[in-house]
This record gives sequence, C-alpha cells and structure tokens, in this order.
Amino acid sequence: MRKLLLGTSLASAMLLAGSAYAETKVSGYLETTIGSSSTSNSSSVNGSTPSAIGHESSIDLSMSKELDNGLALSAGFGTENGTQTDQFLKLSSGNTTFAIGSDVSGVADNVSQEDFTPYIAQDIHTTGLAKGNLAGINTVHGNNAFYLIQKTDLANIEFAYSPNVDNGGTAAASNNTGRSTTTTDAASGYDLAVHGNMGVEGLKVGYGISKQKAVQSTGNTDKEGTGYGVKYAMNGFEVGYGQTTNKATATTNESENTAYGIAYNVSDALSVGYYQAEYSIDGTALDEEYKSVQVGYDLGGMGITVSLVQLENASGTSGNDEEKLEIRTVNKF
Repeated sequence: MRKLLLGTSLASAMLLAGSAYAETKVSGYLETTIGSSSTSNSSSVNGSTPSAIGHESSIDLSMSKELDNGLALSAGFGTENGTQTDQFLKLSSGNTTFAIGSDVSGVADNVSQEDFTPYIAQDIHTTGLAKGNLAGINTVHGNNAFYLIQKTDLANIEFAYSPNVDNGGTAAASNNTGRSTTTTDAASGYDLAVHGNMGVEGLKVGYGISKQKAVQSTGNTDKEGTGYGVKYAMNGFEVGYGQTTNKATATTNESENTAYGIAYNVSDALSVGYYQAEYSIDGTALDEEYKSVQVGYDLGGMGITVSLVQLENASGTSGNDEEKLEIRTVNKF
C-alpha cells in the first residue's frame, strides 16, 4: 500500500510540475435572442408566431506550452449549453500543425458561402427561419478527425480526414469502436481547402471541397460539396460573394447556395449591412430568395444586433414566404 501511495504521489507531482509551465486560458460567451416571425403561403393563409426568447452559452478551456523537443503543444475543449462539444490536441512546428479533435478548423466550412458574406449578425441560414433550405457546405468538420494545416504568407492550406463521420464529435473516452455497417449516414470523409489574402491587405479568397463516403451502396449515397468566394474590406466598407454547391452523388439533385452582401462601419461602435442570398436545386421551378438588413452596436462589453430577414418562394413554391425579426445580444468573457 505504501509503495502504491508513493507511486501515485510521484505521478501526481510529475503531472503538476509539467502543467505548471503551461499557459491556461478560459473564455466563453452568453448569447440571448428575442425573435418573432410571420409566414404566408400560396393559399393566402397567413400566420405569425409570438416573440420567443432563447439563450446559448459556451465555455472554452485551453492550454499551450512548448515541449522539450521544441514542438508547440496546445489542447482544449469546449462546452455549449452544458454539453461538451469540441476538443482538440495540436502539435505545431513553425507554420505546420498536426491535430486530432473535433472542429479544430472549419477546413471546407471556412470557404462556405456565409464565410465570404460580411454579416454583422448571424448568417441568414442560422437565424432560425421555419422555412427555407439555404445551407452551408457539406463538411466533415465538427466530427472527430485528423487535421493537417500549413500556413504560408499567401494562404492557409487545410486538410481533415474523419474515419468515422457517423460518430460526430462526441467526446466519449473510448469512442473507438468499428464503423457501423447498417447506418444510412456517411462513414468516412475528408475536407481540403485553401484560403487567404494572397498578399493583398483586406482581401480573402478561398476554395474548398468535401467528400463523404457512404457505408454501403444499398439505400445510401456518397456526398460532395464545394465552396468558394471572395471578400474585400477597405475604408470601413466590406463586400463579399460566396457560393456553395452540395450533391448526393447517386442522385441528379444538385443544390446551389449563393450569398453576397455589403457592410459599413459607420463608427467604431455602429455597423450596418445589407445581404441577399439564393437557394436553387435541380427540379424546382423557382429559387428561394433571401434578403436581410442588419444593424450592430458595440456597447463596450456587450454587443447587440438587430436583423430582419425576408424569404420568398420557400421550397420553390410561389407565395410560400416568411419574415423574421431578431434582436441578439452577446456577452464575451
């Protein structure tokens, strides 16, 4: 028993000694939204929903230090609304980083249509519309994956491979069981993306692809996604255009998501923006059309945004419309 206690104490001392040199950071945010919406359809039936209040909270814990062999180590995890969502372990040497984890980097999601549109509030497809199909790129980010990131003066090159997309980004300690052969979801997949300013201040351009392979051929399809865009900021103005295409390879239905907009910093605290987006899919006569006006104000410790989103022709049906007003506050710490 004495030897066991001595060994435990020695191990604990070694862990404490190592962690004493690590820089630890805690960060997070609290988001509150107040929203209401109204809808109409081709049968001239109108409806509205009462105002609803929502909350979202996040806490992130991370550490970083230099190892004895000269590699830079960083690791951490996050919780969202009380549930662990993301975790990562990174080893870096110069401009090259190898990582294992969930949502280490967006990879293809860093070049999705919404990443090139200079939104002040949330991007259009995450504002909680009851209707509409506008979406970001099909991507493996958010799942447990291996990451390789190379930074250069002109752009970042990012690659992620997930051997088991079915398990998502769960943080279970022993989540290494074999891949299911009965699920209807994708099994393995990868993302590859290049994005950066190409040496031009204020510019962002990028292109990325994502592919996910189905577990079995019967009843399942492989998935593909591509995204690209350009954004430029100068003298308080920011303009951008992005396009994302998603496809299930065993079908002919290819969806296209396009967004573009302009934002202007009226002052250090006040910003305004206008945005438009379209969603089209093979086989539908009409495209979904989106318009949004957004205003943001920084109160110094709390940000507040107001956004109005209008949707027309939801699901390709004329007169199937929705309008939503949302007020959002964000407190970061």
